[in-house]
Amino acid sequence: MKRIHELRIWLRAAGFGLLGAAAVLFTGCEGEEFVRDGGEMPLLAERTPVGALYAKGYYNPEVQNFALSSNKTVSVVYRLDYPAEEDVTVTLSVGTQEDVDAYNDAKGLKDVQGNLGGFKRYRLLPETNYTLPEALTLTVPQGKTESAPLSIDVVYDKTLLRDHGQLRMNYPWMLPLQVERIQGDMLPLIADQQFGIGILPGNMASMTNSWSVECDWKPIGEKRNPFMGIAFADCRVVDPSYLIYYGFQESLYVDMGGWGMEDESTISCYPLFEVECLRPLFITHDATQGVVLQTDPDLMYVLTHQERYVDPQRKLGVRICVSVEIAAKSRVGFCNLTEEMQSSLAWQIANFVEKYGLDGVALNDQGANYTAEDVPAVDKTSYTKFLKALREAMGDDKLILLSYDVDEHSALYEAHDGLQAGDYIDYAWWGTENELCTPYDPESTVPPIAGLDKSQFIPMAGNAVDTPEFLAFWNDMNMTGIYQMCDLYDRGECPGLVYLGLVPRTQNFAEYFQGQIPMCMGMIPLHESDMGMTPGWLGIGFLTMETREPAWGVGGYGAGLKDW
Repeated sequence: MKRIHELRIWLRAAGFGLLGAAAVLFTGCEGEEFVRDGGEMPLLAERTPVGALYAKGYYNPEVQNFALSSNKTVSVVYRLDYPAEEDVTVTLSVGTQEDVDAYNDAKGLKDVQGNLGGFKRYRLLPETNYTLPEALTLTVPQGKTESAPLSIDVVYDKTLLRDHGQLRMNYPWMLPLQVERIQGDMLPLIADQQFGIGILPGNMASMTNSWSVECDWKPIGEKRNPFMGIAFADCRVVDPSYLIYYGFQESLYVDMGGWGMEDESTISCYPLFEVECLRPLFITHDATQGVVLQTDPDLMYVLTHQERYVDPQRKLGVRICVSVEIAAKSRVGFCNLTEEMQSSLAWQIANFVEKYGLDGVALNDQGANYTAEDVPAVDKTSYTKFLKALREAMGDDKLILLSYDVDEHSALYEAHDGLQAGDYIDYAWWGTENELCTPYDPESTVPPIAGLDKSQFIPMAGNAVDTPEFLAFWNDMNMTGIYQMCDLYDRGECPGLVYLGLVPRTQNFAEYFQGQIPMCMGMIPLHESDMGMTPGWLGIGFLTMETREPAWGVGGYGAGLKDW
């Protein structure tokens, strides 16, 4: 697409371009004589400003991406690096798919067909999905460095969703804006600039389940029960926003008088999980700084792009925590911290939570190696005192969650100096995955955490992994494991369920059990009905959207995998 500029600007830009071309020729064609026949290149004015088109508040002159799950207004400006000596007026136009493809090719963007997380090439944003102002002009006034914004309304609807049927946007879209004309004394930062407004996949907070029951996919009133769902998302593998595809249903079954049980209720849909824990944030030991936090690049990517990877969950009321774990070869864990380390680590974690707007932490000490050489000695009071310091640092409004395995190190089942670990914890769970533990049973060999009420201890941490323990507990055709948890729930000893990993659709065990994962998450142990003989309420957890029937055959591999 040809762009037209005022003559004096074109000459300066052309001179600038010739200088660059000369540099390429001198370095790329060794031994060849370069002959310039265009006369002397015009010298740049000492204070001639250089400018380019940007999204307001951003600094990439090529593409500015926005992750959308609702309508958005994007403002663009023309920005100079030095105050304009006279008014600078810029006229824009909208590009074509050919222009978008040119950008895709220049950046080497490729699609992976059939992979829901693999579509990288931008598509031209449909005309029905944006509204332009009447005049596509921007003016930088004399003495200023930035124009007034030009606002473009982007419409988020099912047109942007794959096949218009799945409520997930898989393709990135682009609205390419072309700089057609510049009037005024300045130099373009980029000759013939194209600026793309990129629309990346976001998640829509609504769904249609496989029974074609339209659901708001937001909490409808209050839950009938206090069941708590906690899920972990390993940011090194999965897209944490995939959490919104896990559903929760309650159905009322009634006795049909000899004809069995029948669902009489309207299905209510809730987010299955109230809490999501992002993994991993490590603690480790530094010879000069003592105990320190060690960040993971994938976790940090998620935390610095929360609009895309966290906000969809927050819209549904999900609280976001970070999983604090022990780094490999660390000389310290939660059970051998000195008092100085306890205070330092507590404030480091509290500052991290505050900086990234998180709702709390989940602590896991299982990676610690307290038997290695030169490791500080275990102090049975350490963990409890650290929990007290962490609660004081974060305040009462933040969650402290904890994975609990009894050993000679943690001693959380004992009070220390009058302190009880349970006084500082919101929820704890048995940390050995796919194994039921009942510490409040008088016959249990596992003592409960000191001061922690049974309504705060979750007896099961479920994980869909290819192990005999998983198969024995979750895939028992008689549902023995679920019924055990139902009994615990009735006694007030099963307040919820911890799910140790969101499972993307991949070609392995996880895919085979994708159809079983709804059963892996339920029957949720809160039901009074068995759907066959006993009337009452029944709770079911399920994985929906493109991984659930009837979209099974067209879902494609890669759903739920990280896309950065």
